[in-house]
Amino acid sequence: MLSATRNVHVKLTYLDGFFAFASALACVIYANSSRIGPEAWTHFLGIRITVYNAAFALLFMFIWTSLFKLLGLYRPEERFVGYNILRLVVACLAMAFVLACYLTAAHTVGPTAKICIDFFIFSLCCEISRVIIRQWQVRRNPLLVIILGSGRRATKAWRELRTRFHRSITLVGFVDDRPTTEMAPDIAARYLGRIEELDNLLLHNFVDELLIALPTRSCYDDAQRAIAIAEKIGVRSIYMHDMYNSRVKSNSGIDTALFNDLVPLHADYIAHQELKRLFDIVCAFTGLILLMPIFLCIAAAVKLTSPGPVFFVQDRYGYRRRLFKIYKFRTMVRNAAELMNDLEKANEATGPIFKIRNDPRVTPLGYFLRATSLDELPQLWNVLIGNMSLVGPRPMSIRDVSRFNEGTLMRRFTVRPGVTGLWQVNGRHILNFDKWVEMDCSYIDGWSLSLDFEILAKTLPVVFRKTGA
Repeated sequence: MLSATRNVHVKLTYLDGFFAFASALACVIYANSSRIGPEAWTHFLGIRITVYNAAFALLFMFIWTSLFKLLGLYRPEERFVGYNILRLVVACLAMAFVLACYLTAAHTVGPTAKICIDFFIFSLCCEISRVIIRQWQVRRNPLLVIILGSGRRATKAWRELRTRFHRSITLVGFVDDRPTTEMAPDIAARYLGRIEELDNLLLHNFVDELLIALPTRSCYDDAQRAIAIAEKIGVRSIYMHDMYNSRVKSNSGIDTALFNDLVPLHADYIAHQELKRLFDIVCAFTGLILLMPIFLCIAAAVKLTSPGPVFFVQDRYGYRRRLFKIYKFRTMVRNAAELMNDLEKANEATGPIFKIRNDPRVTPLGYFLRATSLDELPQLWNVLIGNMSLVGPRPMSIRDVSRFNEGTLMRRFTVRPGVTGLWQVNGRHILNFDKWVEMDCSYIDGWSLSLDFEILAKTLPVVFRKTGA
């Protein structure tokens, strides 16, 4: 999963370079539009598609991405917006100079100064927007971190989080086997528990990172125990290196390379979401428009066949265990929630989920909607607004999540929930809960866009055959 998201981040970086060159080309065309008639455009474009120009295009994109990486403009650092804007001005000025050098060396006919000025202004505005949006995304969903340790290292780590990453990283608390009487008062006030309690802590608190701030030599076994627990749940563990490590430290003793690694990983996840999100938005918006007549017919049928609202709205746990409201066409009687307790003893599913094949609360129309998965169509709205993705683990209700008894089940919250997924195209609710979890974890570990496309391609045939319905 992590390697896949890093690959996505690299692809988006090169996509930025391609967009920059396309902007430069657009500025060239715009600057020459007033002196080139419509009949000359074919000739104008043809003479500029040469090996020399193609080589410059590749070089331009390489210089752009290299310069932006060098200036740290592809990572959402804890900097003032003004500082980032200053770096962007420098980068865009440098690239405008590169463009000017090429146009001069190539003896290009046209207003070179106007082209470069237009490119500088346009690229700067676009890049400022990108940086601001990315920083807003990070601050809106900060990384949640638990620090393993409570001594000098933990104190320094927390100080670094507070001073450099207070907007993008949130401390959940400290875990250590030391008694609280030996801890500093501010750490003792945020003490969560002992290492053997970490599994339970991670089960009831979503955490992105486990920051290990224990002495490596004297507490090696404790650190390994914590890492094993965190990895089982899908939480990444990061070592805070000690004095025996050759990595360079800051004057405060903090391994700055360690903290620099925290935010770029978050950027990888953001890059993953950006690419997948773009696909989700396009498909969800298109689906909502094209399927509107079907929406209206189903809504009318639900309203006419049983009393109650058209939509079933329920709180579900989504990405990073955040609650959101899921929308479905109502397939049950109006008081289905009140009848739930009476039916608990008839539950046919294993694990924390609730399933009854012949649920008496389901309406006649509801059976048809469920069998054809038409009741799921309103979730395209959830996809459009960002609560869900087209592909991913199914979002689970508060009732189901409250019955989780294994920390490994928390891994499903490391990605956005989906309308469809691996288990839906491999038996749907015929599968038992353990197999369901196994498939969700397999999807999370092996995510790729090709896997998403494969699942989507299999979804429609499964729905039409009503497999497992």
